[in-house]
Amino acid sequence: MSPQHLLLSLAILISSTLANPCPCGYVLNSTSASPASFTHHLQTDFTAPHPSLTWSDDPASDWQAQAYNVSAPEARGPYGKAAQTGNAVLASGNQGLDLYVRSALLDGEAVPIAEIVSTREDMLYGSFRIGMQTTAVNGTCGAFFFYHNDSQEIDLEILSTQQSRLHHPANLVLQTPQSVSAGYNAAGTPDFALCNLTFDPTAGTHEYRFDWLPERVDMFADGKWLNSFYEGVPGDAGALHVIHWSNGDPLWSGGPPAQDAVLRVSYVKAWFNSSMSGTGRNCKSSDYCLVDALPGLPSSAAPNAGSSGASGTKSSAPDTGGWSHLSVAIWFFAVGSTLAVA
Repeated sequence: MSPQHLLLSLAILISSTLANPCPCGYVLNSTSASPASFTHHLQTDFTAPHPSLTWSDDPASDWQAQAYNVSAPEARGPYGKAAQTGNAVLASGNQGLDLYVRSALLDGEAVPIAEIVSTREDMLYGSFRIGMQTTAVNGTCGAFFFYHNDSQEIDLEILSTQQSRLHHPANLVLQTPQSVSAGYNAAGTPDFALCNLTFDPTAGTHEYRFDWLPERVDMFADGKWLNSFYEGVPGDAGALHVIHWSNGDPLWSGGPPAQDAVLRVSYVKAWFNSSMSGTGRNCKSSDYCLVDALPGLPSSAAPNAGSSGASGTKSSAPDTGGWSHLSVAIWFFAVGSTLAVA
């Protein structure tokens, strides 16, 4: 069944004192001789809502709240999934956007879930980041991912049933033709890694990030490198997704949860290229806006990419211990308050 798209209306705030402040785009790694750079920037801050924030059908909006039903067989679990726009709500006190998985089944057959998707479906390579706090309620999956189709997907998933006092795993996945042929199970492929986080993802907001380049995908948590994938890297454009779901599968999401579970999103940031525009610009380094360096990468996986996101010679990246600021920025803020308040 095709999803009914309801759009998140956003206002664009551009500094009136700057005329075309980033004519060539954004540099990802300023220390490289051939840094990764991207032409487009999207930032949504769900902790600073404007009174006009609403789910609407405005085509200029940046996000779509999903509304669809998936049967149990299609969901590959004991239960189906029912995405509902009412499960994506602003938390009280400007704390962020809450994505709910409900404990009460819909008609006894489907788990009510929440998902938002970027309206842009032309994202082709980039650096994608989310600030979120996952749920401590057992039986759900929280995921931040890029999606073109079932065989071209970049996924960072946190399963609440895997979390314990001492262990906090994150599942890093590339869905590829190989994983599709294995029944959508990437665990036996080179494109799956289970990484233990150094923090409890349910105890506060943390930043999760993946950098997608033509020859690899690098993944991070709180600025520290987790893993790099070199096989099955997507080569087609798609959209950015945030989802909180369960289908009762004991081998993955578990659940359904015994009580309503919430994943809280503070922000989403993306620097990316568009499949709809050319990227072969002849620019000086001073024409770019600095995003950040790439801390924590081992020399064997240090990004060193060309201006369109193409990979170059690998070199050691500096461990800065954090992000440098944008030298010049265009900020896109989520706005409004007519969303339901949790």
